[in-house]
Amino acid sequence: MDANKRRYQYQTRTGYTEGNTARKQELADTYSMQKYNAAIERQRRQQAQPQPQRQAPQPQRQVASTTKTISSISKASMFVLTIAIVATLYFCIEFLMLQHEVTNMEKDIVKKEQQLISIRNENDAAYEQINMVYDLDYVYRVAVEELGMVYPNNNQIITFEKVEESYVRQYADIPD
Repeated sequence: MDANKRRYQYQTRTGYTEGNTARKQELADTYSMQKYNAAIERQRRQQAQPQPQRQAPQPQRQVASTTKTISSISKASMFVLTIAIVATLYFCIEFLMLQHEVTNMEKDIVKKEQQLISIRNENDAAYEQINMVYDLDYVYRVAVEELGMVYPNNNQIITFEKVEESYVRQYADIPD
């Protein structure tokens, strides 16, 4: 007991309180010793009293209950709550379906972009191949030197308005 008392006194002496509202150390020690003594006295009394033996609780018989009504919520409130839950589920399902469609469309867009890139690459390769096969300088030289072709003058060019149709019909010969 003396060891406990010394340990308790040591613990109370190490916690310092500073400031103008701090209690004087002698009063704090006296107060803490009184609390310690009261706690020891309570423990002694509890150990001295005989402990009553506890009896095991008897299982209680369950009575079948009749139809219970909900007393805290009315039928109208229950109806409104049910409609709200159904509407929430409906909107959640619709949202998930729309999200699925958007995901599929994004996948289709990616596929179409890849196809576009591959078609552009094929087109560029074909254009380069055509440029290598036909030399435009050679075509110009043959047209001017051998066939006697010349570029038209400004007074020889006839312009016309574009028609909604995709082609132009010529009903008469072009005048000289």
